[in-house]
Amino acid sequence: MPRLVRVFSRVHPGLTALVVGVGFFQGLLLPAFTIATGALAAALDDDRSPMGAVVAIGVLFTLQRILDPVTAEAGEVLMRRVDERMTERVMTALALPPGLAHIEDPTVLDAATQAQGALTGVTPGSAAVQLPYLVKRLVWLLASLAIVGSYRWWLVLVLGVVYAGVFRFQRDHFHDVTQVMHGSADALRRVYYLRTLALTHTVAKETRVFGLAPWFVDRYRSEWLTVMRGIWSRRREHWPQIVGLAAALVVVEGVAFALVADDVVDGRLRVGLAVAVAQALLASAAAAQFDWAFTAPTEANIALDKLDDLEARAATAIQRLAGDRDAAGMPKATIRFDDVRFTYPGRHEPVFDGFSLDIEAGRSLAIVGENGAGKTTFVKLLARLYDPDGGRILVDDVDLRELDPVEWRKRLAPVFQDFLQLEVSAYDNVAFGNLERRHDAGAVEAAVDTAGATPLIERLPRRWDTVLTREFSGGTQLSGGEWQRLALARAMFAVHCGAGVLVLDEPTAAMDVRGEAEVYDRFLELTKGVTTIVISHRFSTVRRADRIVVVEHGRIVEDGTHDELLALGGTYASMYRLQAARFVESSDA
Repeated sequence: MPRLVRVFSRVHPGLTALVVGVGFFQGLLLPAFTIATGALAAALDDDRSPMGAVVAIGVLFTLQRILDPVTAEAGEVLMRRVDERMTERVMTALALPPGLAHIEDPTVLDAATQAQGALTGVTPGSAAVQLPYLVKRLVWLLASLAIVGSYRWWLVLVLGVVYAGVFRFQRDHFHDVTQVMHGSADALRRVYYLRTLALTHTVAKETRVFGLAPWFVDRYRSEWLTVMRGIWSRRREHWPQIVGLAAALVVVEGVAFALVADDVVDGRLRVGLAVAVAQALLASAAAAQFDWAFTAPTEANIALDKLDDLEARAATAIQRLAGDRDAAGMPKATIRFDDVRFTYPGRHEPVFDGFSLDIEAGRSLAIVGENGAGKTTFVKLLARLYDPDGGRILVDDVDLRELDPVEWRKRLAPVFQDFLQLEVSAYDNVAFGNLERRHDAGAVEAAVDTAGATPLIERLPRRWDTVLTREFSGGTQLSGGEWQRLALARAMFAVHCGAGVLVLDEPTAAMDVRGEAEVYDRFLELTKGVTTIVISHRFSTVRRADRIVVVEHGRIVEDGTHDELLALGGTYASMYRLQAARFVESSDA
């Protein structure tokens, strides 16, 4: 509990103080109520006026009724504040590091899920709701035991030892069961993924056409039960001990009540004190139980452990991709891949093993090759989403590792193969190419015009303000080709705002023939004065580049212009003629 109070205080000190204070005050009310009912019984036993005790009971009851909604509301508000802050910390830990390796690591994704409480459905904020009840029960327990101690001091020691033993055993047992669930984080994430597939509209077309919904439901049930059986098995392991401890507790409490009853019968204990002691025994028994009020804080502490681990990993990732040199105006001369070697984490086969390439600034370069040749990895290394395992990437003879990764990326204007499709306004989908210039509407419109996307904007129901999804009121859905035009416009906005390297990874893959032809016709306009790297299987785009390289198995095997490579008669010529033949056959048909 002290750790939770410290964490919650950093989120909102005032609310945390209110919750703890109200919990403390409520913890005193029940023992006070116990004393007041004892006083009432004593007054009736002595034929005295019970009015003072009745008034005290009424006041205490009224205070309790007033404080209950205050406690609940304050706990709810603090819960939402805590969950928002924890989510913010998780988002920062995943988003702040400049690379990709940490968010493609299953152990990091497990920790992110656990840190938000998504694995068990108990968020860290749930402990904020329970915090006042924890404080109340602690005060309630100690005060109730003090009342029992006024009767027989040694009974407090016996009850304290038994309560502590039973509580600790139940807490440790719950922790063990919870750890089984957290140890199955990877499997549970897969279970939740299957559930998402059955509920998400983005995959609904194919799941229905192929009749996959029953398979998803059955697989979800099967994999969920597999995880749950391990948890249920661990939960059953200590039932004999739990039953034994419960029996011991019943015996001790039974002896305590028997003592009170015997002393009352023999006249050694007045009725008023007997009533108070009996109620205190019942109250201490209830307060010492390990139940939901304690499970939420246990889960919260596990979530905080995972969050600390996540932030430590993020700090390591940030340090690993550190760099502080300014990248303004780069590249002025060249970008050079010098004997670069790279293998993805968790894999054994290298993508690049001695890859070298010089890229002339201000010119266009096309990269072609079969799937898996390393073309997209090339872009990730250029964007410094990963650092190479060996060799160097030099920008104007400066090692890319020395450049500030954030500043270097401002020099890039990419259209990735799996480009961004944001369910926000059409304007923001373009303007996010440069947040610092987001409000430059003129530059946004110019970028859209350069990308040939102006007719698309004019067709939208609310033009620039149209939200690009049907899931929100007034929104609309775009086709794949229309999304790709906006992605191209976003990159052109970045170029308009000063980016010097345009990266086009399959820039027309989702476009129809007419849209593709329009982009080809604008190729020189798109690439004018910009270092351009085009990755494509469409040779009608590739042939317009100043220079073309062919990559196979992570190495360059051919290098030249379109005409030079055709004359060479190698891999490029073979691929080009094969694709051209298909168009000729289609035309003849």
